[in-house]
Amino acid sequence: MIVLLLVAGLAYYWLLVNAGPARIPARPLDLAAMRQAALALPGSRPESISFKVLARRHVPGAALAAGTGLRQVDVGIISWRLNRPDGGIVIDPGLSQADAAAIGFKHYDRAARATVDNWLEQSRLILFTHAHVDHVGLFLDHPAFDSIVAKAIISPTLLNGISALWRENGGRITQTRSLRPIEAVAPGVVLVQTPGHTPGSEMVFVKLADGREFLFAGDTASLGVNADRPTPRSRLMAEWLAPEDRPAVIGWLKGLKALKKRNPKVVIVPSHDLAWTFGNQKLFAKDK
Repeated sequence: MIVLLLVAGLAYYWLLVNAGPARIPARPLDLAAMRQAALALPGSRPESISFKVLARRHVPGAALAAGTGLRQVDVGIISWRLNRPDGGIVIDPGLSQADAAAIGFKHYDRAARATVDNWLEQSRLILFTHAHVDHVGLFLDHPAFDSIVAKAIISPTLLNGISALWRENGGRITQTRSLRPIEAVAPGVVLVQTPGHTPGSEMVFVKLADGREFLFAGDTASLGVNADRPTPRSRLMAEWLAPEDRPAVIGWLKGLKALKKRNPKVVIVPSHDLAWTFGNQKLFAKDK
C-alpha cells in the first residue's frame, strides 16, 4: 500500500505539479520593437477592445497551469474585436457549437456566435494566435467564408495547422503571408511570432489610440497565472493530451513575466481565463 501511494504521489507530481526545468532561459519579447512597429503604419489605431464568450466549462486548474491544484477553474472560448470605425479587427473568432461540444464545452452562447459572425463579416482583418479549432473553427465554418477569407492573415506555418483540421474550407485558403518575427499588420496592431504551443503560434500586440497597450498571449498563456508565476500547462496536458513544445512555452512565459516586470502597464491577455477576463472587464468596451 505504501509503495502504491508513493507511486501515485510521484505520478501526480510529475504529471500535474512539476513546472519543467528551471534552467530554461526566458525568451526575449522586444517591447521596444513592438512599439516601433505599432507606430510604423499610417492611420488611426484601434479605439477600444470588445470580447464575446462563446462557450465555457470548468477544468482542474493544474491541467492548464502546473502546480495550481485540482480546484476547478472557469475557462471560456473568447473572441476579441479591436474596434475601429472601418469595421475592426477580429482576433481568434472561436468555434461552433458542435466543435464546442466535441471538446467538452456544454454551455454555448448562440447569441455571442451571431455577434462574432457579424464581426467577421464587417471586419477589416482577421487574426489568429494559433490554428487549434477553438481559435479558428468559426472562421472556417462561416457561411460566407468566400467573402471573408481574404481578410485573414495566415502564415504558411499557420496554414499547416489549419490544414491538419481537415475542414473543407481550409483547403480553399490559397493566400498566405510570410511574416517577420515582429510585423505590423495595421496601425497599432503587431504580430509577434512565438512558436511553442504550436509551430505557428503568435501573439498580438495592440497599442490603442489612447496609448494603452495589450499583448494577446494566445494559448502560450491560457490562464493569467501562466505568465504571472510563471508556470506552463501540466506535463499531462502538454506532453500527452494536447502536445506542445513545453520548453519553448516555458521560455516565452518567462519572457512574458520579465516584460510585465519592466512594463507593468502592459496588459497581458490570457486566452481562456474567464475569472481574469471578467475581473478586468473595465479595460474593455461594454459592447460593440
